[in-house]
This record gives sequence, C-alpha cells and structure tokens, in this order.
Amino acid sequence: MKTLITTLALATIAFTSNVSATNVQLRPADTSFETKVCYTAATEGLKAAHDLVRNSEENFVRFTETLSCNGKSLIRTARTFYKDQKTETETSPAKVRFVTDERVESQVCLDAVMMGVDAAFEKHGMKDRNIICNDLDIKSFAKKFSGKTVAL
Repeated sequence: MKTLITTLALATIAFTSNVSATNVQLRPADTSFETKVCYTAATEGLKAAHDLVRNSEENFVRFTETLSCNGKSLIRTARTFYKDQKTETETSPAKVRFVTDERVESQVCLDAVMMGVDAAFEKHGMKDRNIICNDLDIKSFAKKFSGKTVAL
C-alpha cells in the first residue's frame, strides 16, 4: 500500500512539473531596468538585451556580472527561454510570397522552386540556363526556397 501511494505521489509530481515546464508565460514583475533586460533576453535573445544595456550607457560585462534573472544568469536565461521560442517558430512552415511578372524568366524561376530546375527548363523549352532570380542564380534560388509554402 505504501509503495502504491509513493508511486502515485511521484507520478503526480513528475506530471505536474512536466506540464508547468511546457506552459511557460513570461511577464515582467516590475518596471525596473534589470527586469527589462532579463525580459528582453528571454523574449528577444541575448543580442537584444546587449543592445538595451549598451543604449543605456552601462558596461554590459559589469552590469551582467551582478544581474540575476530568477536565479539564473542573463546568458542562461536567454539560452533557456529564447531558444524554446525559436524552435517553435522554426517548426511552423514558412510561407514565401513571390511577385512575378509575365516574362518567361519569372515563370521559370517560380517553376524551378515548385518542380526543380531541370523540369522548369524543360517545361518552358529554355536552352539558356543563365537565369538570375532575385539576385541569385536559378539553382541557388530554387534550393533556398524549395520545401516552403509558396504564394503568388
């Protein structure tokens, strides 16, 4: 009986800590400069926090040596929270909007992304393979945007 209760207690604690770790909502506790720096690091990254400190004419290294964000260093706060936000946005599909005109070259660029470079040249009967799409050669352009959701 004691083993069952202990097991249930441990399972409840583990489940509760797991749920609370995935539903983190960051809110600044006050309006102090230190809180703004911690909040910026957590939501926008370490570079944004660095820029905020530099714009205030503070020395970033000296300022962050004594700064603690909920018991963590500024760097650890940025790595923990900003990294999680980045991975969530990176997993969502990117939507790319192309602006094309009626020229054949624009259609070849679009088709190269959709179906591949060789297939696009065959479809349009193009023999000249030196096409530049948005300042990139067609192979680099197709590689950069392949696998993304495309809208015209």
